[in-house]
Amino acid sequence: MLTDELLTELTRVCEGAKEMTEGGSTFVFLPGLKIRTGEHAISQDALLCLQARDGYPTRLFLSQQIQGRGNNWTTHRIVDRTWYTWSWNYVSSDLRPAQILAEHLRALR
Repeated sequence: MLTDELLTELTRVCEGAKEMTEGGSTFVFLPGLKIRTGEHAISQDALLCLQARDGYPTRLFLSQQIQGRGNNWTTHRIVDRTWYTWSWNYVSSDLRPAQILAEHLRALR
């Protein structure tokens, strides 16, 4: 479970961030997350996984794939919704959640 301090850090990045759990895994739902992709910014829902999943220490799932960004996109069904993620590894779960999010977003710039 996230502390209020850690969740507040995420709400500074994405208003409406809220913690969710499914099958013993903790996620943070980020509605309308603003994502910088090169010279453009887009907005879409995201789901941040704060612990190991599918062989990755942390993961960021998006409501849509981003064309021209990320490699090896895969589809997942989490919290009764379809999500997409790309191959981006070694973002440590030892970081603060806002730092984990920033590291995943770095791959899409």
